Amino acid sequence: MQKIRFEKGFDPKATLECGQVFRYKKTDGGYEVIATDKRCEILSDDEGFFMLTDSERFFKNYFDFDRNYDTIINNIKANDKLAKMADFGKGIRILNQDPIETVFSFIISANNNIPRIKLILERLCSSLGKDMGGYFAFPSLKVLASVDESFYSGIGAGYRANYLTNTAKALLDIDVEALKNLDTGSLRAKLLQFKGVGRKVADCILLFGFHRTDVFPVDTWIKRVFAKSYGDVPAEKLSEVLVKTYGEYSGYVQQYLFYYARDNFVEEL
Repeated sequence: MQKIRFEKGFDPKATLECGQVFRYKKTDGGYEVIATDKRCEILSDDEGFFMLTDSERFFKNYFDFDRNYDTIINNIKANDKLAKMADFGKGIRILNQDPIETVFSFIISANNNIPRIKLILERLCSSLGKDMGGYFAFPSLKVLASVDESFYSGIGAGYRANYLTNTAKALLDIDVEALKNLDTGSLRAKLLQFKGVGRKVADCILLFGFHRTDVFPVDTWIKRVFAKSYGDVPAEKLSEVLVKTYGEYSGYVQQYLFYYARDNFVEEL
């Protein structure tokens, strides 16, 4: 296994526990992360955090090594109202996740809690994914589309079982690589055609599966943060207003605010 050191500002807890990913678990020394058919272990020593993996190139991209987060954070902190939140969440890196895995993960996430999401995904992978020796890969789209609704019900997906079955079959006819070339609005429109994908889930897929940072997923926490400024406006309208406000940094701002609000909620924006 190769030992790859993270930059000083990276925070694995903030990155993994901010709601953008679910296939990880805490270990005695840090975290184990599984993505597609790859695995890494995140540990720390006196010099900071590092990972052990046989897939160096994959995980350097996955953890967004090549992006200058100091510049992003400094631009966000130029807004005095966001400075405290950006400082609190500055160790977050927006992951470059596989689009198909992200679609299924966030359909499962709708009206769900993180422990249950993780459990359903683990059942999905252990039932349909390739045994990689000590862990299971995320299933291929062909395999995901080969099972019926009763399978997804059986792993605990509940009413989402129908969504997962239909979306898996619909994705078989989609060129996922071609989707990456679409502008954000057109890509969102495509995602909204899949059963179980509403505006918030679509924006999460855009941000976490396609790294489109010009989106602002709005959930209950985000609505509370902006309640004083915008009142009880529909989530979709609030999202549009926030993207106009924060532009290309919208996705980063959303993550910093969500992470801060969940742990230290204070209504002040």
